Amino acid sequence: MNNTKLVIPNCNEFMSIYGFDCEIDDVIQTVKFVNGDERVTLSFDLTVNSVRLLFYRKDYIVIDLYLEGLLELYLDENGNCLSFKFSNSLHILIKLYPKINITGTTLL
Repeated sequence: MNNTKLVIPNCNEFMSIYGFDCEIDDVIQTVKFVNGDERVTLSFDLTVNSVRLLFYRKDYIVIDLYLEGLLELYLDENGNCLSFKFSNSLHILIKLYPKINITGTTLL
């Protein structure tokens, strides 16, 4: 994975690596990924170093998570996963294939 600290890739990078739909509204960049009946929406706001993660299965929200303190974003060049590290030691890993899988861990 590439380590890119506090820099959110632009829409073209997300689209070419992951096939995400992407849009920018003012200061918030939103990327969307669909895999069958599951989808992930990530919204990045670098003015407060935040990420909002929405995970849907069918039309139901399974995870709705908002976190500030984004320190690092790791991208998998093969487009299989991405991960985030936050100032509170939380680490979130999103695997996109074969099914979307989201895990969160923290260091004590």
